Amino acid sequence: MSSIGITPFNRVYLSSLDASRHAADALVLYWSEIGINRDVQGQLELCVVEMVNNAFLHAYQGIEGRPITVQCKMLESESAFILTLVIEDEGQAMTQRQLIQALTSDFVEPDPEDESTWTTSGRGFIIVSNLMDEVTMDIEPEKNRFLMQKKLKPEEINNTTVSQ
Repeated sequence: MSSIGITPFNRVYLSSLDASRHAADALVLYWSEIGINRDVQGQLELCVVEMVNNAFLHAYQGIEGRPITVQCKMLESESAFILTLVIEDEGQAMTQRQLIQALTSDFVEPDPEDESTWTTSGRGFIIVSNLMDEVTMDIEPEKNRFLMQKKLKPEEINNTTVSQ
């Protein structure tokens, strides 16, 4: 895999309920500039919102003002472009077992007649695992890193400068 000459996205946001929206808005502009089509942008945007919200709500337990680093880069392989998203926080880590359980849980469709299906939590990782090709987690001392990758087909990229 090789870099394709596009400056990687790398920003730090302070944890809050608004951080996910700020990160997603900035990334949508970045993805537009590099030519990723709107359908794929919508999928990626949802993943960013879910993961940044998870950092705020779970790793930082709702504490505002803590750093959440958001990175994005695109690499070129022989048959596709590989978009990599990284979300890092310095909060409470989840275990690999918890991650696997979150990624492989069944999606429970909300039923208007059954209050037990109205959960407001527990769907984020299921959504992310269905939209991305790979989701992994690395834990270092005082740093949690979620790495997500998505293979993009040439038709999912509208900008011809990406493939030069």
